[in-house]
Amino acid sequence: MRSIANSKQFLSTSKTNSVMARVSVRISTVLGALMLLCTAATLADDDSSGSRIGFVDIPYLIGQAPQALEAEQRLEAEFAPRQAELEAQRTELDALNKKLADGSLELPEADRLRLDRETRGLERRIKRSEQDFREELNIQKNNEFKKVRVLVLEAIADFGKKNQYDLIVSDGVLFANKRIDVTERILESLVKENARLHSSN
Repeated sequence: MRSIANSKQFLSTSKTNSVMARVSVRISTVLGALMLLCTAATLADDDSSGSRIGFVDIPYLIGQAPQALEAEQRLEAEFAPRQAELEAQRTELDALNKKLADGSLELPEADRLRLDRETRGLERRIKRSEQDFREELNIQKNNEFKKVRVLVLEAIADFGKKNQYDLIVSDGVLFANKRIDVTERILESLVKENARLHSSN
């Protein structure tokens, strides 16, 4: 009985040791990761090391860059006539619906049926036009903002090289100190580049 108890105790101790070993490895891994993070943070804070780390808010840059604002204005100008045409069609449809709903008008049945067909036909045309309008506008928007995104990424890379940054991060950052936020400085470079292009044209 004692030998069985001893063997059970041995197995229990072995399992405990094995679990402890695994926990120890995991703790070491976590501590190692924390040490790496601390080292990176120290490099960011320690100017004497020569390492420079910056953070950029790309969605903000794309939204505020003059190139993006100009792209929006171009799209508005390009699609304004179609927007106005759709508005005119909606106004016409409203007038037809009011005419149909007006009980004081004593229209012959044939005229009422014709008006009803005309109203439903116009409603279908408006729906098709709106769908086409949205699809084409989205395609154009995507094309325009792809170009803007490329310009922004090029400006970030150029800024990093000129100012001797070792690392510039963006998406996925949970916290960035304002001291390392270079977004506004890159926006300034985009504004200057846009002004230069306009002055040369």
